[in-house]
Amino acid sequence: MQAIDQDIFNLLDEQPTPSRGSVIVAKPTLADPHFKRSVVVLIDHDNEKGSMGLIVNKYTGFSLHDVLPSVDNASNVPLYLGGPVKPDMLFFLHRLTPDVIPGSLQVSKGLYLGGDYDAIKRYVGSGQPVDGLLKCILGYAGWDQGQLGGEIERHDWAVLNHAHYDNLMRENGDKLWRHTVQDFGDKYRLWLNWPSNPACN
Repeated sequence: MQAIDQDIFNLLDEQPTPSRGSVIVAKPTLADPHFKRSVVVLIDHDNEKGSMGLIVNKYTGFSLHDVLPSVDNASNVPLYLGGPVKPDMLFFLHRLTPDVIPGSLQVSKGLYLGGDYDAIKRYVGSGQPVDGLLKCILGYAGWDQGQLGGEIERHDWAVLNHAHYDNLMRENGDKLWRHTVQDFGDKYRLWLNWPSNPACN
């Protein structure tokens, strides 16, 4: 397994420097159960201070109603697991402009984080469209000083600085991982040949 991993899946491409809004994609043989076949949006990245990101393709099987039962229509909003750190902390990643959700942080062009909590609850409660526009995420992924840079250098992650946020906000699970890998081009199609569960192959 180690030889296959090194020769085939570590493509040894020099990755671009990530920044806020970059998407990092786990190589198919990354074994950590928290990050296996994960797609992560970086909220902050600084090699000197550390990094923070949200996994966006790990559906929990629960809905926003399970954590905010008082909000109307919350049962129609899937709940995702953003990482192993503070899984009781709720984040809102969205494509709603600041005039809809005041105070939101621009992560990248057309992509925002958080904002006025009551405005988000009103938006969901009024039955406004959510699919492709809003992801509710519990917990986050964190890296200490230099940690993420080291993982990228050893090719655990591929870095995409110009992601397709339409797919990222609309899809989840292995489908989103595969579509994001395809954005890297033909060379990375090797990754798509590795089964999500090699024991079943």
